[in-house]
Amino acid sequence: MDAEMVSLISNIVIGLSAIIVAIAAVPGFYAWRRQLTGKAKFDLARDLMLTGFRLKARFEDARNPFSYSTESADRSRQESETPGASQILDEWYARASRLKPLQEDLIKIQEASWEAQILLSEDSSKSVSEAVKVYRHNFAELSSAIYSYFEERHRGATSRGANIDEDWLKELHETIYSRTDDNFSKQIDKATSKLESALQVYVK
Repeated sequence: MDAEMVSLISNIVIGLSAIIVAIAAVPGFYAWRRQLTGKAKFDLARDLMLTGFRLKARFEDARNPFSYSTESADRSRQESETPGASQILDEWYARASRLKPLQEDLIKIQEASWEAQILLSEDSSKSVSEAVKVYRHNFAELSSAIYSYFEERHRGATSRGANIDEDWLKELHETIYSRTDDNFSKQIDKATSKLESALQVYVK
């Protein structure tokens, strides 16, 4: 057998070997890809659940009826403030400050919900989006209530011609200050439970 024939046979054997190796590697490649995708889904679902639980706790903290002097210690004060106005402004400052960590977690869960639309099933991502919608709506409601309530109370305390609707103020007060069985709390609890149910399959 001459050298040319040997070289030809050798090339054929090498080519066949490469094809066999490539075919054998296909199942391993898909298994590796499934493993990576599974890990990405696990990490995303875990982060979503943790952020959801944290948001629930943040809402509870934000609406805690009790506030403390340390929460308004760094508020800038004016010499002309009356004791009554100062008390209202301190409480306003404390309540507004509690919204900041809530807002940060809302941004995180909103960004994660977009990723869920890519990685998770249609039903799961829909449940995530619906839960995030409730969180955002309630945050907006709470923020608006805090501003409106304390703006009106401060207006009354400084005698700037306030025409206060007491029924409206009562509604705002109920939004700002928590009761564990009120509609606001139930909405947050329901959204968090829905989020947890939709994601449990990915973190088992």
